[in-house]
This record gives sequence, C-alpha cells and structure tokens, in this order.
Amino acid sequence: MEDISKTENEITAEVVEPGDNPSLFREKLGKVPDALGRMIGHFSLPYKEMIRGKGITRRWLFTTFSLLGTMIIVIFIISVSLINSFYYNNIKQIIDQRASVTSDYFAQTAFNSYTAMNENDYRLSAQTFVEGFSDKDKMEIQFINGRGTTIVTSSGFEPPAGQPMPDYEEACFSGDHGTWDGVNENNEHVYAVSYILELPDYKGYRAIRMIVSLEPTDSAVRNNIILISTVMLIVLLFISLSSSYFIRSIVNPVKTITNIAGHIAGGDFSIRLEKQHDDEIGDLIDSINAMAAELALSENAKNDFISSVSHELRTPLTAIKGWSETMLMCGPEDEAMIKRGMGIIINETERLSGLVEQLLDFSRMQSGRMVMNFQMLDIIAEIDDVVFMFAEKAKKEDKRLTFYEPEQAIPVMGDRDKLKQVIIIVIDNAMKYSESGGEIYVYTSVENDMLTIGVRDHGCGIPADQLPKVKQKFYKANTSKGGFGIGLAVADEIIRKHNGEFIIDSVEGEGTNVSIILPVARQNTSIEIAPPAEKITTESEVKNNEK
Repeated sequence: MEDISKTENEITAEVVEPGDNPSLFREKLGKVPDALGRMIGHFSLPYKEMIRGKGITRRWLFTTFSLLGTMIIVIFIISVSLINSFYYNNIKQIIDQRASVTSDYFAQTAFNSYTAMNENDYRLSAQTFVEGFSDKDKMEIQFINGRGTTIVTSSGFEPPAGQPMPDYEEACFSGDHGTWDGVNENNEHVYAVSYILELPDYKGYRAIRMIVSLEPTDSAVRNNIILISTVMLIVLLFISLSSSYFIRSIVNPVKTITNIAGHIAGGDFSIRLEKQHDDEIGDLIDSINAMAAELALSENAKNDFISSVSHELRTPLTAIKGWSETMLMCGPEDEAMIKRGMGIIINETERLSGLVEQLLDFSRMQSGRMVMNFQMLDIIAEIDDVVFMFAEKAKKEDKRLTFYEPEQAIPVMGDRDKLKQVIIIVIDNAMKYSESGGEIYVYTSVENDMLTIGVRDHGCGIPADQLPKVKQKFYKANTSKGGFGIGLAVADEIIRKHNGEFIIDSVEGEGTNVSIILPVARQNTSIEIAPPAEKITTESEVKNNEK
C-alpha cells in the first residue's frame, strides 16, 4: 500500500505548465484523478474493512461512529433548536413589544383628540398615525374596525376580502391581543400581532395589527444550519481521516506483529520486528524481540544440552561396551586384564548412573516433583564423605583438595542425598575448571545461626557478563568442558528448598568461590553445637592459609 506522502508527491511532481507541452500536460493532468483516487482509497480502506471484514478495525469504527453519530445528531438538534429560539423568539418578542406600545400610544392619542370616536374619526386618526409611522419599510401596520375589516394599512394596498387573521380572532376572544405565525395569501412566511384598542365610548373590537415578514429570518436560520452542518461534516471528515490514520498505525503493526509471531511460533527465532514509534506498540515490539532473542538462546541451549547429553552418555557407554568386548576375548590367563576391565565397567556404570540421576533430578525440578526427605544430619560428616570421594581423583589429576574440617559437628535439617549431591556438583565443577597443580579449598563457618559451606578454586574463573547466567538451565560458561549445564540450576533449586542461598562469586583468571548457606538446626537435636569461639575455619583463615 502506497503511503500518503508518496501520493501527494506524485501529484505535485506531475503538475506541468500547459504552455510547455499541451499533450504532456493533458497526459499528466489525466493522472491526477488516479492519484487522488489512490489517496481516497488509502483512507477509505479501513471503512471497506469495517463493512466486509471483522476484528479491531470493525469494532473500532463501529464503536467510534456509533458514538460520534449519536453525538453529532444530538448536537445538531440542540444547535437548530437554539438557533430557532434565538432568531424567532427574539423577533417575535420585539414585534409583540412594539405592537403593545404602539396600540397604547395610539389609544392615548385618540383619547386626547376625541371624547367620542366614530368610524370616520377612527379612520382619520389611523391614517394620520400610519403616515407618521417610522418603520413602514420594516413592517406593515393595519387598523381594523369593529366589523373585522382592515380600513387603513401602511402598505397602501387593501388586503383581499376574507383574508384569514387568526391573530385578530384570538385577540377578540381574549379581549387583549393575539399572535399568528403562518403563510399569507402571497405564500410569504409572516408573523402577525393584533392588539384590541381601548378607545373612548366604543364597545366594539377595533384593533391595531402589525405584520412582519420572516423570510429574512428563515434565510438567516437556513444559513446558520448550513454552516453548522458544514462544520460538523468537516469535523466528521477530519475525525474519519484521523481515525483512518490511527487505525492504520495500530492495525498494520498488529498485522505485522501477528505475522512475525507466526514465524517465531514456527521456529524462526532470528526474525525481528522494526520499532518505529516509542509507544505501547513499540513496547510490544521490544517485548517480542526480547522474547525471540530469549527463545533463540533457549533453543541454542537446548541443542547444546541435547548434544552434551549425547556426548556425556556416549562416553561411559563406549567404555563399557569396549571393555566388555575386550573381556569376552580374554582367556583364564588374563585375570589381571579382566579385573581391570571390571573395575572400569563398574566406575563407568556408576558415572552413567550419576548422569541419569542428574537428569531425573532436573526433570523433577522442572515439573515441580522434586521431593525433599528432611531429617536431622551432621553436614560436616557429609562434606567429609564427598571430599574423601574426590581425593583419589584429585591425586590422579595432580590437584590439591583441602577440607578445613571443624572440630565439632554442625547439625542441619535437610535431605541427606540432595545436600550431598549439591556438594558433589560444586566440588566437581571446582576440580573440572582447575588446571593441573591447582588447589581447591572446602571450608565452613557459622554466623547468626547460618552455616556457610565454601568451595574456593583458583581455576579459569567466570567472565563478569556470564556470571548472572551460570545458574540458568542449559547454560555453560565454558563449552570446552563436559557436563549438561544443569548442575548449578539443580543445586540452586535444592538449596532454595532448604531455605538457604546458593551464591557464586568469581573473577575471570583468578578463580571462583561458591557459598552454600543453610540454617543451622537448633531444635530436637542430639548433636552438640560447638560455641562460636571453638569454630576454627572461616573464609578469612582460608585466605591466610593461601598466603
């Protein structure tokens, strides 16, 4: 769809002077209606969609124009009513007052001139008054005798016989005055007021009648109604154009967002939306782009995880298969070889069992089915078991693993196997990322009834930008090392279920310090807790020993 500015530029660019080239001018001029048609079509498209389509455009336009149409009709009715009231009521009020004053003045003048007024005297007085009437060009004044006949008029033309005078009839009936708003014999819209004259020694219904044409007033009212209608149409057109633009500024981006979301749902996480405005739509685009980026990272992490799982499981399986085949070919004399092979198979089987258990723990964590079997236990004894388990491995890899064991037991309420698993994950990571000859320290400290189990290494460390992500599932800061990338996520979840904290501090190139913080058990325990003064190993002491 072409934009409005482009259409306007086309119209401007295609205007040429007629004298330059008449045929070219006619050709260019012929294109102007097409360009205008395209521009009109550009604005009218939302309304076509409202008629034959559905969705936001239809609801928006229907709601807007229903409300807008109602408001315009109400405003139009009120405006017309006010205009009619202003013009007609004002002019009628002026004529009524003028007729009242004129009738009183004429009656007073006639009373001063005649003590008794016959028909001839009445006619002469009326003629004299009409000749001196200053507003003869604005209104007509008539004098009516007691028989209801007009005997004197300021127009100079005698009214036709039988002319209807509803205002005079009303005045006779009320004994005071009457009014009439209607069309006279000349098909002219007029307003007439009749007042009964109180003349001396006369009991009939002589009256003075004033008539004014309402044609100029009608014209003024029509012009004002046309003006109001034009203004309302302009306002309606402006609102329509602004609504069209506004709808396009929402619907078109939403359609684009829907299309892109479909691509993302289909697995294309590289696609991105272009942000054009800093508004709610722009915020939505930012959120979708961020979501796509996160999905891309998750997809890459998932793929890496699958690859890691395949590799980690294949390695022990390959060793088991290889040594099984070797042992099948061994004879009774190869007892040493068989014994060695069985040892490797047992070790790899335990390793494989640990990997599977780690995956099962992760699955339970993801589904919320990880169950803790809490019991009172001596956490120091569990740490000592894990350190002893890694001692042989550390020796083979030429790494020094040191546990600064306190003299007294420290009881905690927790799941023995799960806490042991956390300590294994942390020490295994420290061993994995430490070079040959490196040192790993395991220490404990108690402060304010909170136990801190620290594991410090002098390995490669973790870059600062990756440190906040290392506890996320599938994330591996160093892809050159083995593992699923879920160990730290599982460890963090286990410690949180123990109401503790799992904190990782690291400096790239210097090493990493992991702190496992757990509440110390104080109730229903048979394990003695040493006073704080008897605790020997803290993080500061580890630093001193390093020196």
